[in-house]
Amino acid sequence: MAKSSARRSVGLEVDTGSVRAVEMAGKAGAPKLVTLGSITLPEEAVNEGLVMQPKVVGAALKELWSRAGLKERSVLLGVSNQGVLVRYITIPKVSSDKLKNAVIFQAQEQLPIALNSVVLDYLVLGEIEGSGEAPVELEILLVAARLDMINNYMEALSEANLEALDIDVSSMAMLQLLPQKLMNMTVALVNIANGLNSILISNKGKPYLARLGMVKIDDLAEGLGCSLDEVFSSRLYKKEESSRLLESWVNRLASEVRSSITYYQDQTHLSRVEGVLLSGRGALFGSMPAMIENYLNMPVRIFNPLKEYNPAQRNMLHTDQEAVEYTISAGLACRGLEG
Repeated sequence: MAKSSARRSVGLEVDTGSVRAVEMAGKAGAPKLVTLGSITLPEEAVNEGLVMQPKVVGAALKELWSRAGLKERSVLLGVSNQGVLVRYITIPKVSSDKLKNAVIFQAQEQLPIALNSVVLDYLVLGEIEGSGEAPVELEILLVAARLDMINNYMEALSEANLEALDIDVSSMAMLQLLPQKLMNMTVALVNIANGLNSILISNKGKPYLARLGMVKIDDLAEGLGCSLDEVFSSRLYKKEESSRLLESWVNRLASEVRSSITYYQDQTHLSRVEGVLLSGRGALFGSMPAMIENYLNMPVRIFNPLKEYNPAQRNMLHTDQEAVEYTISAGLACRGLEG
């Protein structure tokens, strides 16, 4: 995927009920937070990461740029929905001039959709040495995004006089924010948004599994009969029935994470997952890390992506903890600073 050499970069995440943007400046190795902001969307405008009402989303983007003081009009756009397919595959090692054709051939076998209806991309993760006379294989992460889904995003951006400098799978943007210690480990990165959750497993900084989870905050809000913002009020959970609903919701989320970890460990030869990092709005539930840690029996921590970047600018947040909501957009913005 293409990369920008711009000295400023904006990462954009479009979620059910909300749009979030982060603007960074400087170099990829030393980014500085310029500004960030979010704006509320009608919940029907975006459904599970799919833009249903491009004009409504475009109007909200225009207002967000004005309200937050965002300057850059070219954005790094993150997408995460069922129109994005991510597959881990292996193919016999071939020369670089034959690699693309080999990947396309394998993609036809792996993807349940016609290739002329998607934008196809791939990342070479590494090599697997064959035993005996077995050939060396290449590990490939294959990404396919439906064209009709992308077109709705492009229409929304056009409404706001914005353009997509590049498009990335939202969850992969989190890799941009990992400190060096975690780049040397195997960790599961879980972003819990309003409309979906995304799970990425990183082995030594490389993405070996990217999955969508169907446990989402708006389901919890619906069960409680409240808005997406009200769902974070501790007053709601003083009633036993509401507390049970939250516990059941967290257990279902933890079950999805465990299922993804198990699948990764069954499918690859790589080291086992050592811990889980939580981000996104859902990580703001105070009891979330402890509840999931108890379920998974492994370390679970909050991933705060902005605490190292230009602390003076973080006064735009009510608390440092709120920065976890901007993990995807911050990662996209940092990626845009790469030369």
